[in-house]
Amino acid sequence: MTTSQESSRKFSLEMKSKVHYKKAAKSYRKSKQYINMINLYPTLQNTLIECKDENLIE
Repeated sequence: MTTSQESSRKFSLEMKSKVHYKKAAKSYRKSKQYINMINLYPTLQNTLIECKDENLIE
């Protein structure tokens, strides 16, 4: 078996169905990681506002 044959077995370039991606997104939105990220948005927004007029790049 050649390397290209081995690679094609590991990775498929075909996209999965739209239903698959919708299910994956729905599942992700219920995950702890997603909920934690959403809860950090106000902190990010406040930090961006506070740093608005800062010269952060020299």
